[in-house]
Amino acid sequence: MRIEQDGQHKLRDSEAKFKQLKGDARRFFRVSIHLPVAIRQQNSDVLISESLDISEGGILVKNAEGHGLQKGDTVKVHIEGILGEDQEQMVLHPMRVLRVEETTIALEFV
Repeated sequence: MRIEQDGQHKLRDSEAKFKQLKGDARRFFRVSIHLPVAIRQQNSDVLISESLDISEGGILVKNAEGHGLQKGDTVKVHIEGILGEDQEQMVLHPMRVLRVEETTIALEFV
């Protein structure tokens, strides 16, 4: 009897942890959208890429080699055709690099 109770308790704990992690993973609704993106680094280098998805919290872009971006870097991002773009002026959105993976770069609005 004691073993069954311990097993059930562990199962409930695991389910609670999974729900918490699952909830934390997607704080914002994401929309798949493919737009040209320019990422200006602090050293003024510019990475030209393409968005994969966007949310209120940030944007996921395709990773291009040779850019030198690292987790925690602050950048300014121009997203062509979205987020209050003005025909006469390029709008740069301040963002922070959340992660750099082989094929993607995750950025969050700051």
